[in-house]
Formats: sequence, structure tokens, C-alpha cells
Amino acid sequence: MELHFRNGDQITGTFVARREGYIIFRSPLLGEITVPESEAVLVDTPETPVESLAGLPPKNSSLPKAVIKASGIGVKPPKPAWHGKVEFGFNQQTGRTDGTDLSVRTEADKKSGATTYHLEGRVLYSEQYGNKTTDNDNAVFRYRHDLSPDVFAQAQTSYSKDRLAQINDDAEQNVGLGYKLVDEARNKANIGAGATAQYREATGIQSGYTYLGEIFEDYTYKLTGRLTITQNANVGYSPEARDRLLQVNGTTVATDEEATNYRFRFNTALQGKMTEHISLNLRFEYEFDNAILDPHEKIDQRITSSIGYGF
Repeated sequence: MELHFRNGDQITGTFVARREGYIIFRSPLLGEITVPESEAVLVDTPETPVESLAGLPPKNSSLPKAVIKASGIGVKPPKPAWHGKVEFGFNQQTGRTDGTDLSVRTEADKKSGATTYHLEGRVLYSEQYGNKTTDNDNAVFRYRHDLSPDVFAQAQTSYSKDRLAQINDDAEQNVGLGYKLVDEARNKANIGAGATAQYREATGIQSGYTYLGEIFEDYTYKLTGRLTITQNANVGYSPEARDRLLQVNGTTVATDEEATNYRFRFNTALQGKMTEHISLNLRFEYEFDNAILDPHEKIDQRITSSIGYGF
């Protein structure tokens, strides 16, 4: 039996089960994998009738209808649905060190034809000896549309707050083009570039709009049916960012005079699935923003572990 993906990839193996909108399939190479029904269809081999490829039961099939329905052979996949996960991490320590760390994340994806939608949200909070060391949250919505098998256009909207960095509101709109370096069932890599319009309101900094050129990349690699590595990064740069002040050598200067406005963000995670829905996640994040007034808040990096629930 084969599993045919929407992007044209095919995997040979054994059908295991169909549960809650997912196809569970066992491949000799990848092991047991779980795929949304909106992303793939099961095809009987070696002689697959045209009717099955079209999503119809084969004519004059000797298989009982109940078997065809249970296995999903020739059954049209349902309409695309959102799928993703929620991660929760918590750590508390008392004694020699008093501290609390809390992280909540959620992400969801939906693919409809040549269009992919992506949502994500994040809340981070930590304190040590009663003093806050992290207090920020952000949300992202991304729209990608395939212009060809290798090229896509994207638009990304994001909003964030960082109370320690005294950023009250940060809203950004990005548009760009990307290229699929690798687009395989277990290995995907994309790169791209675009422009970002940013509005920021922060304490001690002139609020206003600025524009950044941006390059981005994202990568996903499935080590096995249960282990997955994800990684993404982007760099933004604006040599003439107006209406923005920075602290340089103890002096406040405008970014279009002596300092440039640039940033770098990096995020990588290792996900290990314990069951079909439960996973353990280990994540490393690094962020640098030169447009933050406090020099001690320009860099933010963390390693977090969390339990995830997939849906």
C-alpha cells in the first residue's frame, strides 16, 4: 500500500489505523507516522485503478464495502482542518535559589490547496527572588501561497509585548517571497526575503514606524516517526530607522545618526512523541534587538523543556 501526499511524494508501507482525522501509517524507512487526512490519501498497490486515484472505490472490487470504508482505500479525505499542539512548561525552585519559570506555547497549521496558514502564540514568565526576569508574550499569523512547486509568497502579521524591555506594543507586518530548497516527506527547508513595517511604542523611546529588510529560513527534519527537529531564524536590518532612540556608550542617540536598527531571532526545538498526542519538547531560543533602550535587555536567550499535546 502507498501513502500519496498532496505535494506528490509517495511512501510505501502498511496502513495501521485512521483516528480523529489522522492516518496512521507504518513505513520501513520512517517507522510509524501520523499524517492529517487532508494531506494524504491511501492508495492500494500494485495495480491501482484510476477510480482509486480519483478518490472513488474501485469498480468490481472484491473487497467488501465495510473493509474499503474501514481502511480508507479510495475514500476522499475530509475538508482541511487545523492541526497543531499546545506546550506547557513549569519549573519552581526554593532553598538555595528561589525562582519560578512558566512557558505556554501553541501553534496550529492548516493547508488548503496551494495555501498554508500558520498560527502561533507564546507566553513567557519567570522570576528570581521575587524579581521578574522574563515577562513577555507574542502572537503570529502567517499566510503562504505556492506560486509554483518551488516558489511561494508569504504575508506575516505579529504582535508582541515585553514588559522588562519596556516595549508596550510592537506590531509588525511582513511580506516576502520564499524558495523551497527541500520539499520531501521527512525533510523540508525554506529560505526567503521580504520587507517588514514595524510600529513600536516603548518607554523612553520615541514611538513610531520604521521599515526593515528581512531574510528568513525554516527547517524541519523527521529523524524517526517519533523524533522531529524544527528550526527557524530571521534577520531584520534598517540602516535609517527614524523616530527611534538607542543607548550608545551611555548616550541616547537617534538610530539614523550613529546607530543602526537591527535584530536577529533564532529558535530550534526537538520534539519526541510519547503517544499519538503527547510529546516532550526541548527548545533553545536566542533573540537580539538593537532597538531596545536598556543594554541589558537587548539579548534574550533561554532553554526550555515542556510537555506538549497534539491536536
